Amino acid sequence: MKRKLNNLLPRQWQTCLYISFTILILLLTIINLQKLNRKEIKVLGAETNNSFWEDFMQKNPTYRDGWIELGRMDQVKQIDPNYQP
Repeated sequence: MKRKLNNLLPRQWQTCLYISFTILILLLTIINLQKLNRKEIKVLGAETNNSFWEDFMQKNPTYRDGWIELGRMDQVKQIDPNYQP
């Protein structure tokens, strides 16, 4: 009977350790996710800087892509009548 008891103890400890490590990993994951700063992610070039393009287009009025960025399709058609969006 002592042998059976001795064989059970290591299994119980092993199971207890697995459960403890799993709980520890879950707790650390939850803490990391809570501390993660979830601010708005900004992508470089995702939004148009109109003041830049307006200044640029005053200096370079025939630059078609600048007029496209500003949304001025009438100017685009004047520069390139074959342009199709």
